[in-house]
Amino acid sequence: MTRAAGKRGSWGNVGDWAELLRVSALFTVPGDALAGAAAARCGPNRGTALAVCASLCLYEAGMALNDWADRDIDAVERPGRPLPSGRIAPGAALTAATGL
Repeated sequence: MTRAAGKRGSWGNVGDWAELLRVSALFTVPGDALAGAAAARCGPNRGTALAVCASLCLYEAGMALNDWADRDIDAVERPGRPLPSGRIAPGAALTAATGL
């Protein structure tokens, strides 16, 4: 999708979503589930993998929901972010957060 299409309040493109969801910080999330498994003296197993996946989804849902809730503040303080700039529609971010 082009930037022009994104400004009309569309679903945006991959780069817009990576920015909204702060994908660069995603690599910190699995450590929590792995640390929990280690603390419980469990080796990595299917349950650990499911906990990692659930943690990743909850983290990403939180990022999208946070930007959706703060979109009016971000319009003033961070107008270049995906929602206030119009690259991703607020409804798209809310839908993604709900799905995650």
